[in-house]
Amino acid sequence: MLNNERKYNMKKTETYGNAKWFIVLALMLVSVFADAQKKVWSLNECMDFAFKNNVALNQQKLTSEVSKINYQQSKANILPNLNFSDAQSFSFGNTINTYTNQVVRQSTTSNDPSLSSSVILFGGFKYMNLVKENKLNFEASKLDIETQKNNLALNVTAAYVQLLFEYDAVTIAQHQIDADSVQVKKTSLYVSAGQLAESSLYQVLAQLTTDKAAKVNAENQLQLAKVQLMQLMEMPIIPDFEIERPDLKEMPQELKSSSAEIYQLAENTFPEIKSAALKTNAANVDLLVNKAAILPSLSLNAGLSTEYYSALSHTYYQTSYQNQTIGYLQNNPSEAVIGQVPVTTTSTQHYPFFDQFRDNFSQLVSFNLTVPIFNNYKARNNIRLSKIAIENARLNEQAVKNTLRKNVELAYTDQLAANKNFIATVDQLNSEKRAYTDMEKKYYAGLSSATDYQVEQNNYYKAILANLQAKYEYIYRTKVLDFYTGVPLTQ
Repeated sequence: MLNNERKYNMKKTETYGNAKWFIVLALMLVSVFADAQKKVWSLNECMDFAFKNNVALNQQKLTSEVSKINYQQSKANILPNLNFSDAQSFSFGNTINTYTNQVVRQSTTSNDPSLSSSVILFGGFKYMNLVKENKLNFEASKLDIETQKNNLALNVTAAYVQLLFEYDAVTIAQHQIDADSVQVKKTSLYVSAGQLAESSLYQVLAQLTTDKAAKVNAENQLQLAKVQLMQLMEMPIIPDFEIERPDLKEMPQELKSSSAEIYQLAENTFPEIKSAALKTNAANVDLLVNKAAILPSLSLNAGLSTEYYSALSHTYYQTSYQNQTIGYLQNNPSEAVIGQVPVTTTSTQHYPFFDQFRDNFSQLVSFNLTVPIFNNYKARNNIRLSKIAIENARLNEQAVKNTLRKNVELAYTDQLAANKNFIATVDQLNSEKRAYTDMEKKYYAGLSSATDYQVEQNNYYKAILANLQAKYEYIYRTKVLDFYTGVPLTQ
């Protein structure tokens, strides 16, 4: 009985110990999961995540990989080819002996192996130009990846800066609520002391309610900004997504370069300009490829072959010598002259497999010259299409340059406007702050009404919000303009 109880206690202790370790492990996993969920994302990390998960960017990478394979294949096309073939045939019933051209009635087999190779000696430089064309297209495809990255980085940066603004907007809304709460307490004291009318307290309470609703709206805008950034990153929505909030102290400054100078820098460095130029060059080389179709071509062919046919027999000849009368003596016609006469006998036997392979082994070397005379105008029309493609590529290159120039001009103008607006809001904020401070003194001194005080308070917080919005607009526009001068989009 005691042994059973001891075993039960030991089993209970073991079960409790396992449960304890399970709880510890579960808590550790929950802690790790919570830490992962609480990750704070920097701008660079947001960009890297977007680069890895953006569908269009990954498709562009696959397109570049296809261009790379086409380039490698075009180089391989210059090399000689080598092919081995072997045909095994089975015939039943009446068949024609391919060696005697006679009809035989029997089942036969045949085997015809061959090894062949060919190389283009001259093809109007078609294959060399194809290598150049595919190389240009491959280089352009790599630049298209960088263009896709740049566009995605700009969008992520815009969403990131907008989210920073929404964070500060919520903070300002909370500060306004805190100020309203202080005002409610002070107004209650002044009403109790008879220095202010009770209606002043109602107005302050109403303002507090309005500002709480404004904060709810600001929080909603914050969540929406988070969703927009996560969607740009191709990230599933997580409830506690957070980003780094650096201390941005941008000060307005005058631009030292003109939009034309910035465009010149961008034109020399931006990947879409280089890609468009490479595609124009590729179109020019494609014209040479199509012109090769009207030139003669020369190829060298070589081959080895042998064959085996089961119905083929081999005739063997054997010569022997026999004593026979070859004549008579002239002076004694009755006396015969005996001599050895060759006698040939034949025998037919099966022709062995390896003997046929050895005896039928043959080699071939040939030069093939092809001179195009008429091909239904196909070559001529391909040349015409290539010339149109060249013009289209040139127009596309010019369109890319025009788009970049317009984007630079717009970014330059936006930055100038943001700079001026930022300066104006700073001046406005300073004025409103002085007016609000003066009105606050008058209100608590009983020299102004609650309505006038709330109007001035609202004006002050509107000025804070306008200045904040102008600040982030200026920061973003400055980053965009710096980006066109070659400065990376970083934190």
